[in-house]
Amino acid sequence: MASRSLARAAVQSTLTKPACRAFSSTAITMAGRQGGRFRKPEKKFDVNFMEKFDFDDQTTIGHELFENIRNIRQYLRKTEYELPRLQSFAKPFEPPTSEQIVKYKVQNYLGEGHPVERKVVLSVKVSDLKLDAKEKHKFLLLAGPRYHVDSDEFVLSSEKFPHRKQNKKYVSDTLKKLLTEAKDMKDTFEDIPLKLPTPKKQLQFPKGWARPPQSAQQEVPKQE
Repeated sequence: MASRSLARAAVQSTLTKPACRAFSSTAITMAGRQGGRFRKPEKKFDVNFMEKFDFDDQTTIGHELFENIRNIRQYLRKTEYELPRLQSFAKPFEPPTSEQIVKYKVQNYLGEGHPVERKVVLSVKVSDLKLDAKEKHKFLLLAGPRYHVDSDEFVLSSEKFPHRKQNKKYVSDTLKKLLTEAKDMKDTFEDIPLKLPTPKKQLQFPKGWARPPQSAQQEVPKQE
């Protein structure tokens, strides 16, 4: 009976005692490294999750050189394959006719945008508008400082709108309104004097300083 009680006590003690399992400390140290290459770093350029550099890649200067080479090759490919296609769109130059008297001047910046690209400058010679004396007098009064005496041009610019087409339409409509008002003879503004600045004197090259024709020049003897 004593042996049976001792056996029962031994069995109960083994059942109530918590079982111990083997646990290696190396698993803890390797837990953070396993899968570290595939984990997204919590912070940009986090050193703890970056792949170890084995000196098998180019430096920063080398990558910049490669990037420059790629850009140059891109433009060389365009020059070789795309520029010849533009020849089909070429058109012969046609000078403006006598009816095309209005000029528009714009500016473009390649590769980047600039606020001055929306600016449009309109210019037209007043002598080409075919106005009589009264109409010209009234037109110049309405034009004010936009009339340039030296070149006999009316110049009007606009950049108040965000797009170029809007500014072009604005200056064109303004010129049409000025011509409409100048040709309205209900009020000719004849009682208002027109004060224009004195035009600048254009210097002329003296004829005596002109170089003689090539045939009249004396041939320089060759030195033997």
